[in-house]
Amino acid sequence: MRTRISVLCAILLVQTPARESIAPAQPVFAYPCDDYALGLRRGTKFGTLIQSKGTPFSGTWHLADDLALAAGTPVRAIAAGVVRYSDFSPTWTDAKGFVHWNLGNVIVIEHELKPELESLAAVCSFYVHMAADRRVEVGELVERGQLIGRIGADRSEENGRYPAHLHLGIHRGAYVQITPAFERSLVRAAASKQGLRLGDVVLRGELELRRSGDSDVLISSKSGPEKALLSLLVGSTAPKDPPADIMNWCEGYGPKETLADWLEPSKFLARHAARAAK
Repeated sequence: MRTRISVLCAILLVQTPARESIAPAQPVFAYPCDDYALGLRRGTKFGTLIQSKGTPFSGTWHLADDLALAAGTPVRAIAAGVVRYSDFSPTWTDAKGFVHWNLGNVIVIEHELKPELESLAAVCSFYVHMAADRRVEVGELVERGQLIGRIGADRSEENGRYPAHLHLGIHRGAYVQITPAFERSLVRAAASKQGLRLGDVVLRGELELRRSGDSDVLISSKSGPEKALLSLLVGSTAPKDPPADIMNWCEGYGPKETLADWLEPSKFLARHAARAAK
């Protein structure tokens, strides 16, 4: 009896097919506009050093691709995700005649990446200088290729008074985060002679940063009891139509060290948008 049972078990083992592990498909991306390559040739590329003295951004690096396409050109989500920001940030002139250049109509979409893509668990797409008729709201789930708005009118209030174009950035990581460049700037300040001053608190030496709540970071000195709570959000001083607060990494230009916190959109999409056509 033992022999017969053993033989039967062996037969069952041979006849049972091996269970294959099916890995989840990599996320698929798409270009936000038709004629992306044409718009990029006419616009400003990622990583360009702005040297013109006629711009307030002189001496900083461009953190996105500018697509110089016609006003009204449809803009679509580059991948499935959730809308984290959709608001209007007006450019305005103060009483002294100083122009506060802002972003116009802006949308930010967070894309979770399962499995990770290029060692990233998430990225955020950043669409700037759009028309006033934004088609999505905060918290809304969107699909790849879904219409989210249009490029704003040339040099209009709705697009922040810029020439008609789409500023497309792809930022590494989730929407709410302590960016590496931001952390380095805090650490550098704390190591300086003056220390890191946050209100009435001055932090010196090594720091410990920890997320606190939905959009704050608790900063502590490792060598003393000093602590400070700092918001990761940036507000607007615009006296008219002040927008909702936005993450501090949401900017069009920055110092060279901030480039590492972003992906080059044209190259990233060239690598990962091709599968959409297969």
